[in-house]
Amino acid sequence: MRIQLIYNPNAGGGKSDRLYPVVLKTLRDAGHAVTPYRTLYRFHATEIAKHLDFSTCDVVLSAGGDGTAYEVLNGLMQHKEKEQKPLFGIIPVGTGNSFSYDLNMKKWDDGIRAVLRGKTCDVDLIEFITQKETFYSMNAIGFGLVADVSYLGNKLKKYIGKTAYTVGALAEIMRFTPQRTRLEVDGVVHEYDGVFTNFSNSVIIGGNMKISPDSKIDDGIIECVVLENMPRKDIIKAFPSVYEGTHIHLPQLKIYKGKHFRVTSEPVKICNPEGEIFGVTPLELRVLPKKMTFLTL
Repeated sequence: MRIQLIYNPNAGGGKSDRLYPVVLKTLRDAGHAVTPYRTLYRFHATEIAKHLDFSTCDVVLSAGGDGTAYEVLNGLMQHKEKEQKPLFGIIPVGTGNSFSYDLNMKKWDDGIRAVLRGKTCDVDLIEFITQKETFYSMNAIGFGLVADVSYLGNKLKKYIGKTAYTVGALAEIMRFTPQRTRLEVDGVVHEYDGVFTNFSNSVIIGGNMKISPDSKIDDGIIECVVLENMPRKDIIKAFPSVYEGTHIHLPQLKIYKGKHFRVTSEPVKICNPEGEIFGVTPLELRVLPKKMTFLTL
């Protein structure tokens, strides 16, 4: 196959850069024609993907974490020939690698095996509008505590790796304030004081937090996971349950399933598609069923 490899040398605290020669050699030794692109700055991967020549490309391969894959995804969806886009593969060498779990890939070399195997799956996307611009998510986008944790965790991860999100969560719990939220789900309105609101296409965020354990990447549905206001001490006590997905049994936890959402918050809050700090409320979101074809195991 003809592969365009977009790799983020800073992903995983430099793990991507260290593994890049191995990835390149393995793919070429298997007979694939690989053209590599090294990202130099934030959203460079979006620019690269947006301007690829699809006529000379069978696979676009993202080597990095969830943030790199998010950038590549948006470049592909902004491409002038997006309806003829190639297969999308992921080499999970970031800190979190949340979305790759739903592709049955838990280690970096699983991404290579997926390319060599050639098995594919069609995956839903979340299209979201923020500040009058349209973007796309494959994993999840949220605001409130989940985004605040991403913001702090992203600062800490270069020092302490994946545990940055756990440390960030505990720190943010101690200082969060709920936001008044108006959520419209397929035309039905809900209002609440929220700890967080998270729109999920897949199960995991933050590398190992099962925020939406019933989500499926190909069911044509977005699961909106809402934690309504509760005492800080109870949030701390309940926090470990998110790693097993049992937090969904909390009485303050609500799950709204739908295809089209509108949401506002007071105050305005930052958002975190794929764990990246990007966009603010209000948001409009809709599901795009089976819009992208991924390599999987």
